[in-house]
Amino acid sequence: MNLIDFQKLRSGLQANAHPGSRFELNAVENSFRDVLRASGAFEDVEVEHTDDPDRLVIALCTFKAEYDERGIADLVAATWRERIRYTYWDASAVLVEDDHVELQAATRHSHTGHYVTLHVVAQKAEQAALLAG
Repeated sequence: MNLIDFQKLRSGLQANAHPGSRFELNAVENSFRDVLRASGAFEDVEVEHTDDPDRLVIALCTFKAEYDERGIADLVAATWRERIRYTYWDASAVLVEDDHVELQAATRHSHTGHYVTLHVVAQKAEQAALLAG
């Protein structure tokens, strides 16, 4: 799904549901962190929750130089789809550029339940070192 279509769906979701509680955000945050770290594809993984309804859970990751962007995009999207999202409803968009991958996602627990939004930014290790230095 392209980013503009995703953002329209996310806005509709936010108008019709309430954000997850700190407990629910912590659960998503911890699960996502654990799965990304266990994948072996990342040198660094930071996952936290915020008060921003567009990105209630954020992740900043540095992926190993031997991985390509498309592979990381597939890994992050599959992690979202297969391990993190709720089964009731979800939408996501992936952006892949040289040395950079982003995933924006949203999911809703049930017809009357809460939602969680996610924004992942992953940079290739070599690129991250250049930006930091």
